[in-house]
Amino acid sequence: MKYPYKITRDPIGDLTIKLPKELDIFEDFVGVIYTVKGALRIVECIDKVINGEHEHFEYSINGISVDIRKEETVAYNPYNEELGLHYEDTMETDQFRELVLIWKDEVLGNPEY
Repeated sequence: MKYPYKITRDPIGDLTIKLPKELDIFEDFVGVIYTVKGALRIVECIDKVINGEHEHFEYSINGISVDIRKEETVAYNPYNEELGLHYEDTMETDQFRELVLIWKDEVLGNPEY
């Protein structure tokens, strides 16, 4: 993974992932992927875009969305936009794929989760 990350526990004790501040919308997005099956579904969508089966793919969970394109993915939170807060981050699609797999393996696959 190109970006530094850290698996930590939030104030209520759940595992979470911390990313650099400029990627906090991605942090929020992966944080609401609750199942291995859900993570694998997102990776499947990413692969279809990378392989050219789709030009892009939009995926939303709990109001946070990603627009997956071959080279880069944009994560956005429309509620933050309405409130005038930071609402959009961009990451290379291959790095987003790796992030989802890290979340799947290190958090969702962790028996302590």
